[in-house]
Amino acid sequence: MTDTLIIGAGVLGCSIALELAQRGESVTVIDRNGEVGHGTTAASCAIVRRFYSTDTMTAMAQEGAAIWDDWRNFLAAPAGEDVARFDRCGMLFIPPRLDEGVRATLARMEALGVDVEVLSADEVAQRYPYLLVTSQSPVRSPADADFFEPTGREIEGAVFERDAGYVISPLLATRNLRDAAERAGVTFRLGTAVTGIEESSERFRVRLADGRTLESRVLINAAGPHSGIVNEMAGVDLGIELRPLRREVHAATNPAHGLEGVSPLPIVGDVDGGIYFRPEAGGVDLIVGSLDPECDAKEWVSDPDENPDDCSSAVHERQLLRLMKRFPDVRMERRRGLGSLYDVTTLDWNPVLDRTERPGYYVAIGTSGSSFKTAPVIGQVMAEIVQKTEAGHDHDRDPLRLVLERTGFEVDLSFFSRLRGAHNSSNTVLG
Repeated sequence: MTDTLIIGAGVLGCSIALELAQRGESVTVIDRNGEVGHGTTAASCAIVRRFYSTDTMTAMAQEGAAIWDDWRNFLAAPAGEDVARFDRCGMLFIPPRLDEGVRATLARMEALGVDVEVLSADEVAQRYPYLLVTSQSPVRSPADADFFEPTGREIEGAVFERDAGYVISPLLATRNLRDAAERAGVTFRLGTAVTGIEESSERFRVRLADGRTLESRVLINAAGPHSGIVNEMAGVDLGIELRPLRREVHAATNPAHGLEGVSPLPIVGDVDGGIYFRPEAGGVDLIVGSLDPECDAKEWVSDPDENPDDCSSAVHERQLLRLMKRFPDVRMERRRGLGSLYDVTTLDWNPVLDRTERPGYYVAIGTSGSSFKTAPVIGQVMAEIVQKTEAGHDHDRDPLRLVLERTGFEVDLSFFSRLRGAHNSSNTVLG
């Protein structure tokens, strides 16, 4: 028997395992895949930015950025161990309007010490002459007759987050977490699915597809798009809807690579155009994904096991056409794509990190595609909630608060409660 079983060996499950083990708990991590990070973590674009709709997520992301920037020391990785790298190429946000909401987000970021500035349309054009500053809002479908018609307007400006970036690579980062967790005593049981969950004498009995049964005092659901299935096995209803949402990202050649006299391509959150894109492969390529504009139907998935790996030619064309309206030198080429799933909290697209009505059963789910950047911090949040709740603290009545170690910001953990009302958010991957 172990103190804690964690279902899910993605970046969240491994982060939680490491943190609990460092606090003295015995931990076992279970995953249906044969290696850590081989679920939806492998498909993450691993973008690390602080532009969020809420104070809490901005603070969590700022703490996460500090950890990713000091990744080797965070892991206490031995010299010579290959660790993931944080490439701080900067991030450009192009909103439909520089309105009060954007200004409030900017003020929040500045208060947290983020290196951020507002650029005018002219400044964007001077810095990134390969990007057009014409407005694409409201975002249209390529099927619309007026898709290619100019709006006659320029963007109002953009927010530039100078030290944002992305992690190279999410798989390596998750493997780093596993290695650190194993050094701390964590056991990994990989390559076999969970088939049932029982409770007996204040213990959980988790049945595996290979016939084994594991027992624990605490059980944590960090199963990503399969989290709803795990909740059903455990007989737990959170009262918050979770749905798997199919996502695709596609690759293209980056025409700005190697250009002299101009700034290299940053990450671009083109809300005005309905897409995001970032450099890949050292800047030679780029990858592009969707920001869920209202004109696009969401592809909800009823069974996460029936999600195909291959990508849709229609989605590829839609994303590349939108990219070409912002970055006209991009070619319509079929390179490679990746299909995966978001584990979406339909209430507000923010995670549920909490205890549940079933004693000893906890969840770290509903991350909605935007929590890679905060995964090491979520490990700390979950360890705090689990240990304090198991020691008798009533987190529902007296919400815990956590001071983030590297930035000193205090976070009210009721923000992630299963009992919360909807937070004011973008209801997209931007949070």
